Amino acid sequence: MNIKELKEKRNELLSKADNFVESAENETRSLTDAEQSEFSKIEEEIRDLDVEIKELEERQKSGVKIETSQEERNMETNEKEIRGLEQYLRRQDGEEKRALTTTADGGAVMPESVEGTIVLKMEESSPVFARARKFASVAGTLKIAKENIKTQAGFVGEGADVLESKVSFDEVKLTQKRVGAAISLSNQLINDSAVNVVDYAVNLLSRRAAKAVEKSILVGTTADEFKGIVKDAEIQEVTTEGAITVDVLMDLYNSIHPEFLAGASYIMSRKIFNEIAKLKDNSGHFYMQNGVVNGKLTYTLFGAEVIVTDALTDETPVLFGSVEQAYAVMIKKGFALQHVTGDTTQALRGSQLLVLDGYMDGTVYNPQAISKLTIAPGEGA
Repeated sequence: MNIKELKEKRNELLSKADNFVESAENETRSLTDAEQSEFSKIEEEIRDLDVEIKELEERQKSGVKIETSQEERNMETNEKEIRGLEQYLRRQDGEEKRALTTTADGGAVMPESVEGTIVLKMEESSPVFARARKFASVAGTLKIAKENIKTQAGFVGEGADVLESKVSFDEVKLTQKRVGAAISLSNQLINDSAVNVVDYAVNLLSRRAAKAVEKSILVGTTADEFKGIVKDAEIQEVTTEGAITVDVLMDLYNSIHPEFLAGASYIMSRKIFNEIAKLKDNSGHFYMQNGVVNGKLTYTLFGAEVIVTDALTDETPVLFGSVEQAYAVMIKKGFALQHVTGDTTQALRGSQLLVLDGYMDGTVYNPQAISKLTIAPGEGA
């Protein structure tokens, strides 16, 4: 460990020791035998850390180069990139800022560490985007094999050829669609040194981009968007003419082949979620339950996770299936952050415009893995 990590560990041990003492003082008692034993171990660890820290500091003063691990070097690089981006936003000069890659029109190319954080935070903000299968970026168009639902297999005699027509695949193409989000930050906020402006901007831009991508995955229709799940003509459809009942939801569940149920989930509009959450059986028990999925407490229906979204419409308010096995997203590298300060609008407002954009595309590649519930025209849910 480096000096910084050793000092952080030392501070943690000091806090732990203080907790023992404070607890005993608050209860007006002495340390128990177990507490005293633990306290002694902590003191010994702190003394060992003090010796190690002192040795490293002396070696640094004497000019001895201290070897660092690859992980430590990566952390140092990430910290420099974030400091450079912060200097860029605050319009401060610095070595880290000068090391940033910029575009021809003065924008800053998002550092790789921050770009990864953007995608990660998008997945945190959108469970739908998080579950979509991600494909590596390639130059030009990415073609993905799409199994035809009419594909068949069979037995053939010894020496006979397997007919090529029996194993047929369609293909779907992923190109590049521009995805972007923008925010205006006041100069007062940016100049406030107490505000982590990079973290604030990354969180806000990530949430906005995630909502746009989620909506496109679910209901995208235009040429500038992804090909949405709801608009795919090949996915299964369950139709109801009246209110959504438990039988209808079970029909939707059963419309998916059991091999795709692993990781399957219900995706519901907020309005329909509120209605379904009130459904009870004859004993007065709610059909929708609290459950743990992937270590997180969430709502479940028939054992499947329930995801609530604002993107689905009243006409198609529920989807069910495995997004991972049904939908593909290609993410192009090179998220760019454009910093706009020179236009009249921003000058009058006393603000700075941050525009984040990247290129990605998405489409259904396995329509058998997901189904949709459609409300018949003229009927309410």
